[in-house]
Amino acid sequence: MNNNLQIDTKLIKSALVLAVFSGIASADPMPQEESLSSIEISLIGRNDLYTHQGLNRYAEAPFLTDLVSAGQLPPVGERLPKQPVVFKTDAMVDGVGEYGGVFRHVIGGRPQGWHFLAGQHQGWGGINMAVQECLIRQGPRWQVKAEEQTGPLPNLARSWEWNNDKTELTMHLVEGAKWSDGDPFDVEDIQFWWEDNVENPEVQGILSAGEFGTGTSLEVIDDYTFKFRFTAPQSESLLESLAYNQGCPGPSHVLKEHHPKYNSSKSYEDYRNALPADVVPIPVLGAWVPVLHRPDELVVLRRNPFYWKVDERGNQLPYINEMHFKLTTWDDRTTQAVAGTGDFSNMENPGNYVEALKQSQEPDAPVSVKFGSRNLVWRIELNFAAKLAEDPVDRQLRTLFRDKNFRLALSHALDRNAVGQAVARGPFFYPYTGGFASGSPYYDYGSTEYQPYNPDGARSLLAGLGLSDTDSNGILNLPGGGEDLTLDIIYKTERNEDRKMADAVTSLFADVGIRVLLKPVPEKNFGDIRNRGDFNVLLQRSNFVLPTYRTCEHLPISDSCPGFHLSGAGGRDLLPFETELASLNETIVSTDDPRVSTRAAQQMQKILTENLYVVGLVQAPAALLVNKRIRNVHPGTPVFMYDWAEDGIIRERLWIPREQQITELLPNTIAQY
Repeated sequence: MNNNLQIDTKLIKSALVLAVFSGIASADPMPQEESLSSIEISLIGRNDLYTHQGLNRYAEAPFLTDLVSAGQLPPVGERLPKQPVVFKTDAMVDGVGEYGGVFRHVIGGRPQGWHFLAGQHQGWGGINMAVQECLIRQGPRWQVKAEEQTGPLPNLARSWEWNNDKTELTMHLVEGAKWSDGDPFDVEDIQFWWEDNVENPEVQGILSAGEFGTGTSLEVIDDYTFKFRFTAPQSESLLESLAYNQGCPGPSHVLKEHHPKYNSSKSYEDYRNALPADVVPIPVLGAWVPVLHRPDELVVLRRNPFYWKVDERGNQLPYINEMHFKLTTWDDRTTQAVAGTGDFSNMENPGNYVEALKQSQEPDAPVSVKFGSRNLVWRIELNFAAKLAEDPVDRQLRTLFRDKNFRLALSHALDRNAVGQAVARGPFFYPYTGGFASGSPYYDYGSTEYQPYNPDGARSLLAGLGLSDTDSNGILNLPGGGEDLTLDIIYKTERNEDRKMADAVTSLFADVGIRVLLKPVPEKNFGDIRNRGDFNVLLQRSNFVLPTYRTCEHLPISDSCPGFHLSGAGGRDLLPFETELASLNETIVSTDDPRVSTRAAQQMQKILTENLYVVGLVQAPAALLVNKRIRNVHPGTPVFMYDWAEDGIIRERLWIPREQQITELLPNTIAQY
C-alpha cells in the first residue's frame, strides 16, 4: 500500500509536467512512455478461481427463505443447477461474505433497451454485465498466471472440446440453470441466439453475421450440448468472442413471439424494440434483475433468486441484494466515487484525474485509487465507404479519405501533446497512432509507426493531392475548384474529454486549411449512427487491447463492420491493406501457437499504424476507484485487460459488512413477472 501511495503522490507532483512529443519525419519511433501503473498482481491457477460442481447443501439470502416458506419460491436446491459454478474461498481476499446491502454505480449512459441480442446497450458502466451471462468469461483471466493462460474461462459453457483438425467445437452447457423468471435455460436459447440473431444480418447485434467465418453452422446435439462446425481450422482464441457482450444468449421464451421468423405480423424494427428500456422486469441470467427504471434518474436491480452460482459453503450468490445505477454523467461517476456516494468507478475521464488523486490521499478518503496501463485510446474514424455516399460532396470526401497521403496529412496536423493537455495537464497522455493500445499484451513498440506533429509536412501533402485555397478564404477547396474542405466530426455529447479533444482538433486542422464542423450527438444514438455508417468523420474513445474483443469495431472481418467501411448494394471495395488485416485476423483466431499469433499481431500493428486505418489521437490509463466498505475486491484488478473491471472484480462475490450496509430501496422483494 505504501508503494502505491508513493506512486500516486509522484503523479500529483508531476501533474503540471508537460511531455512534449515532436518531430518532423513522416514515421519516427514512438516516444518513450512513462508508466503510471500502480497495479499489484497476485496470480493464481485458472482452476483456483471457480469450478462447476454439485455440493451437499445450499443456503440463500434470509429473505428468500421467507419467500420459500410462503410458497412464492421453490427451495434453493431446486432453483440451482446440478453443478452450479462454485467460487473458491481461497481466491476471495476477504472470504465468504454477508448477505444484504446496496452496491451503488453511477453512469453517464442511458438504457437503449434490454434487448442486447439486437445490439441495444443498457447504458454501459457495468449495467449490461449485471444482467447478462455469456458462454465463456474473460474478465477474471487477468488473475491467471501466464503458464495457465490456455484460453477463456468457462461460464454458461462449463466445458468444451475440439475435434482433431479444429473444425468442430462441441460445447456443454450448465445443466439445470434457469432464467430469473424460472424458465429453464437450455440449448433452445443458444440456437435462437445463433441462428435467429447472430447469423441474421437483419438483426445487427454486437456479434455480427459471418464473424465466425462464412459457412459456420450450429448443430444441436441434446438439451445441453451443441456443436459449431467451421469451414476452416480454428483455435481457442475464437472462443474469446463468446464473452461479454457478444456470446450472451437472450430469453428465447420471451423473444420468439416478437421475431419476424416466428411471427409474420412483426417487423425487425418491432423485434429490436421488443424489450424497451421503460418496461421491467425482464428475464435475465445475470446476478441481478432490473426491476425499476426512472428515466434520467435511476435503474434499480434486485438479486436474481434463480442465480446459478454459489460459494464453497453452498451460499447462493450474489451476496449483495440490490444494485443501483444512478443516471447522471460519466464525470459525475468519478466525483461521487471520490466523495463516497458511489461505490465504484472506472475513472476514464482524465479531466478528473489530478483532483481525484489529491482527494484520495486524505487519511479519511472513502475510496482508493489505482492506475493501470494505458488501454484507453481516442481516435478519428474516416468513412471509407465512398460507394454508399449519396451526396456527391460526401462521395468526393470519402474518396479522399481512402488516399493514404490524406490520412498522413491529418496525422501530421495533430499536435498530440496539445490534444492531451487540452483535457488534463500532466503526464497522463501518450501519443496514439492506431493499432493496439500500449497497455495491450499484443502491443509491439517496434512495429508501431509514429507520425509526429509536422504542419508544414501536412500542408505539403495536401497540396500534392490537389487541395488549394482557390477562393482565398483560408480554407482549402476540394480538387477542381470544388467546395471548401469541411469535415463534419461527430462525437458523444456526454463525454467532456471527447468535446475538448474535438475542440483541439478543430484548431489544429484549421491551421493547415481544413474546416471542422463539430456535431455532438447523444451517446444513446452514437452507436446506431456508427453501425449504419451514417457519418463522414467520427471521433470516439475505443479500446483495442485484444484482437478478439469486439473485433468488428476495429477490423474488416465482415460486410457489416467496421462502421467506417460498410458494404452496400454495390459491394465493398476493400483497400489492399484491409485484405491483409482480415487475413492476419484469420491467422490469429486459427492458431494456438503463441509465436504465430504474436507475429501476426506485430504485422497487424505495423499495417494499422503505417496505413493510418484510423487517425490516432492520444491514449491514457484508467484508474479503478472502489469504496473501502466493499469487500472481496482483489488487489491489482485492472480497469481493463481481458474485459472491464466490472467483470474482473467478480461482482457476484463482493460483499459489505452488515454494519456498513446502507438501506435498500426495495427490501425483501424480487422481480415479479
